[in-house]
Amino acid sequence: AGQHARTLYANAAALSHLRTALALGHPDVVELHEAIGDLQTLVGEYGDALSSYDAAAARAPIQAQAALEHKLGNVHDRRGDWQHAESHFRAALTAAQNAVAYDGGSEAGSSDADGSGLQARIYADWSLTAHRQGATERALDLARQARVLAREADDRPALAQVHNILGILARHQGDLDEARRSLQRSLALATEAGLPSARIAALNNLALVQGEGEPRVPRQIDEAIQTLEEALRLCEELGDRHREAALHNNLADLHHAAGRHEEAMSQLKRAAAIFIEIGGDRQAWQPEIWKLTEW
Repeated sequence: AGQHARTLYANAAALSHLRTALALGHPDVVELHEAIGDLQTLVGEYGDALSSYDAAAARAPIQAQAALEHKLGNVHDRRGDWQHAESHFRAALTAAQNAVAYDGGSEAGSSDADGSGLQARIYADWSLTAHRQGATERALDLARQARVLAREADDRPALAQVHNILGILARHQGDLDEARRSLQRSLALATEAGLPSARIAALNNLALVQGEGEPRVPRQIDEAIQTLEEALRLCEELGDRHREAALHNNLADLHHAAGRHEEAMSQLKRAAAIFIEIGGDRQAWQPEIWKLTEW
């Protein structure tokens, strides 16, 4: 029931069912802790998500360690705890490499491709964390490593993620044409692969590119708003509360630039309500939670 609720993005119901399954002694303890951690991440219960992933990692086989370390890194990144995020990304890469070596005798060599794809996703997320800290050259180097591995594995989800971070970095370097190309490629790959979270990220970052520059002309702002509204619709469906708040915040900025101050204030109030809801988890509170604009 919990897994079915997850497919419907009924996150509260899914959490309730999965917790009950765990309490009743379901044997797939690692899978349950990980699934609960995934849902807690979406609803912004970051302290609880870290505990769930830690519980899964403590019992997981070597083949599952890399993905769990990666998820731990992503939660720390969402909280703005970049040192811990980088530590977990480093551990995730080591675990991914060890898992490939451990499975080295398997047939067809499929583990090599899977390992490269996972490593590409880890490098891409690590690149974003480096970017958040202002380490531009390091972020670019990590993104390039991610691109090599994603192409080697022909891993479309990884390629979507790589093009997304390359678009973010190009935008911050002032190359808006390259940023737009990378983000449109990311969006196409994410759409093709049926990845709502990656689609939301690409749409958000594409909207930031569309709304860039001064002065902002009405047509340019309207295009960016439409892109963000599509991202927001998907985000509300997925139930990713933190990113939903960030999208409202970005919409507020665009409406303010267009002189629609009443709508801007409405969007800001919606963003603030969600940010406070996430910040209500005092163990997970970080001021960076309020600063999210891109991912």
